[in-house]
Order: sequence, then C-alpha cells, then structure tokens
Amino acid sequence: MRTIIYFSFFVILTFVIGAILAYPLKLFLDPVFDLTFRRYLNYATLIGGVITCFIYLKINNLLSFNAFGFGGKFNKFSINLFNGFLFGLTIMLIIEIILFLLKIHELDPYRGIWIFSNISFLYKSLLAALLIALVEELIFRGAFFSGLYKNTGAFIAVLFTSLVYAAVHFVRYPDLIIETNIGWFTGIEMMPDAFRRFQEWAIADYFLTLFIFGVLLGLLRLKHKNIAACIGAHTGVVMLIKIADYFTNRTNNTEFDYLVSPYNSTFGWLSFSVILIFTFFYFIKIKTKE
Repeated sequence: MRTIIYFSFFVILTFVIGAILAYPLKLFLDPVFDLTFRRYLNYATLIGGVITCFIYLKINNLLSFNAFGFGGKFNKFSINLFNGFLFGLTIMLIIEIILFLLKIHELDPYRGIWIFSNISFLYKSLLAALLIALVEELIFRGAFFSGLYKNTGAFIAVLFTSLVYAAVHFVRYPDLIIETNIGWFTGIEMMPDAFRRFQEWAIADYFLTLFIFGVLLGLLRLKHKNIAACIGAHTGVVMLIKIADYFTNRTNNTEFDYLVSPYNSTFGWLSFSVILIFTFFYFIKIKTKE
C-alpha cells in the first residue's frame, strides 16, 4: 500500500509541476507560438512528467537508461519498434474497417484520398504520433513501470500504470476568459476544473479502451524488457487515429452509435472489445512461452 501511495504522490506532483511551469513556458514561447494558456498547461504537464520520472527513479535507485525502457541492443530495439508500429496499425485498421462496415464512419467527400497529395499530412501525423508515443511511453511504461515493478511486481505495475495512463487523458483544462490576468498561480487555480470529467459515467467506454490499451502496452514492456514495441504500437495507433479523423466523418445516424464514445470519434465499446481480444491472446502467447 505504501508503494501505491508513494506512486500516487508522484502522479499528483506531475500535475502540480506542470501547473507551475505553464506560466514561465508561456512567457518563453508566446513571442513565437502565441498559444492558449490551456495548451501551455498541457505541454508543461508533459515536461512535469519527465521531471517527475527522474526524481521517482532517483529516489528508487533506478536512474538509468534501462529504467526508462531503453535497454537492449540498438538493432533489436529498432526491429521491435518497427514490429510494434505494424502491430498498432493492424489493431486500428481492424477497428476502422469495422466502423466502416457498420457505417459509423464514412469518407469525407471534401478530402482527396490520393496519397501523393497528402504526403505532408501523413508525414506530420507520423511525426506527431511518434513524439506523443515517445514521451508517454517514457513516462508510463518506462519510469513509472520500472519503479512499480521493482517494488510490487508485474501485475501491480501493469495495472496502475494503465489506470493512470487512461485517467490522464480525461484531464482537460478549461479555456480562460480573454480578459483573465494570467500569472504564476493561474495553473494551480485551474486544476480543480481540469478533473471535472471524472464525474461523468459516459466516459466509461473511452476510459476502458485506454485502460486495456495500456495493459497491452504493459505486456509488450514485460515481453521485450524495453519500451521499443510500446513506442511502435502507440505510434501506429495514434497515427491511424489522426488519419481516420482527417479522412472520415462520424455519421451519428446508425443503430450502432453506442459502440463509439460521444467523447471520441473512434474509441468506445467496439475499440475496447477489439483491443481486449488482442490483449488476451498476447497474454496467452506470453504465458505459453514462459
């Protein structure tokens, strides 16, 4: 129990550090990007997560590349990264095909699907997905996983990193009124509103999809002893979601609408079921090889 409380403290600390760093980040980047303060808060929270990881690993005497999930030979790491990417693409492709068959998704008639006319978009989608996957996997299946695994074992490490991974996706800072004076404590003052969506039961299907995906990534971490396959699978899933959001529309007029969350155009009970099947069979595969 002490380990879980300890872990929870560092999760909370991540958000506190992010809320404090948001204002100086805004001062530093505003001349170039001029983003909303909510966006600065999101980026500052990611930075806070990386800082927290260093502290968490240092206190647990685990501070190393291996603890962050970057162990193993470079060639093997690269192969696992690529195989994981194909794995993630396969999962999302199956989900997207079913969404089309059920007529939940349809092609956007205003988007040209000729690949050469969308090279720039595809490249940016891949790069954005890779950066998101790298940072999130470094935090969850890297540092946090290593700390929990050392102190509690595989089951708790997979369970709690997956729960927190799913939960953080529902932290949404509100947009500020234009006249609001922004200062050092603005991020802290906005924190209570950021967690308001946890009161809504309608997020259950979306939450469980992210949770079971986190479990699958945790199993990949256990199997390969590093985060290469985790980064790859995460990248493949995020990239295909971005492509689907760009080239398709959600119809909202079929008897199967309940299979997709009102908060997301792709994730819901359908995606949860598909990823659960992949997770189950991957778990069986790992157990039979032990």
